Parts: sequence; C-alpha cells; structure tokens
Amino acid sequence: APGIRMFKLYQRWADGGAGLVITGNVMVDRYAMTGPGSVVLESSANLAQFTKWAAVCRSGGAQAWMQLNHPGRQVLSALCQRAWAPSSIAVDPGDSLLEYAVPEAMSEAQIFDVIQRFASSAQLAEAAGFSGVQINAAQGFLISQFLSPRSNQRDDAWGGSLPNRARLLLEIVKLVRQ
Repeated sequence: APGIRMFKLYQRWADGGAGLVITGNVMVDRYAMTGPGSVVLESSANLAQFTKWAAVCRSGGAQAWMQLNHPGRQVLSALCQRAWAPSSIAVDPGDSLLEYAVPEAMSEAQIFDVIQRFASSAQLAEAAGFSGVQINAAQGFLISQFLSPRSNQRDDAWGGSLPNRARLLLEIVKLVRQ
C-alpha cells in the first residue's frame, strides 16, 4: 500500500501545479510484482491509504490517474512469485544482472482472471478518489508481451494476427470502461 514517503513525493508534484498526476505502476495481482516495495490494489483492504494518496495527488487541483499494471514475465526470480506470459518465453536480460523467473504460458482462465483484475483494480481506484486509470501496455510488461509477436507465439484467439494479439488490451479497456 502507499505510505508516507509516497505521499510526500506526490504532494511535491501536486504542489508544483501539475494538471495531471499519474501514479507509478500499481499492480493488479499481489502474486505478480515488479519488485520489492511495489504497490498493489486488488482489494479494499488498504483502501484508506489509496484514498489518502488520491487526495494528495488532487490537492493542487490536478486530475489523479492510477497506472495499472501486471508484469507478466518480468518477475524477478528472487521474489519467488509466479510469472505468467502469453507464451513460455523467458526475458532475455541482456547485460543486466537481473534474473527473471521462467514464465508459464497463460491458460484462457488465467487470461480472463487478469482482465477481471484490471477492471476490479480500476473500480477500486475510482472508489479511492482517482479521476481515472492508465492501463500500462508498454515497457515489456504483460499487455506489451501479448502485443509483441516475439513474446506472443500463441496459436489461439490471443495470438497470431495483430487483432488477436491486441485482444487482451481491448478486452481490459472494454471491461474497465464498463
């Protein structure tokens, strides 16, 4: 959950006259985090802290949007968490010293679960007082992995053609908007 250090940082940005404050990544699944100290919003358990965070972001008159994310295969192996991806293709760390977990190709049930998680987190963000959400579909995270033919080698309705690879993103946006 967001805490005092985060509140202070976002207060500085709010005081700076921003018109829009977008949070950093907020995970939609506590079992799929980008690293230690990640923030997750998947239940109302810490809603009071998220409500305070939204109030801080909006205190200078700005809109406050929460960036929602799922790391997919970009889960550090040291976290001992599950790594899901469109296909079981590991992250190539290049020259990085980071070591990523080997991902499991997602079942259709897991895909639908992730779609629901984004929608649920968006609903909780709205309840906390955020003005909107941004769905993170970049930086090699899960949605980006589905969009890319390099990391998505599925041969079902979630892979292959661009419309199929974009399906996860479009389904998330559709359910979030509802």
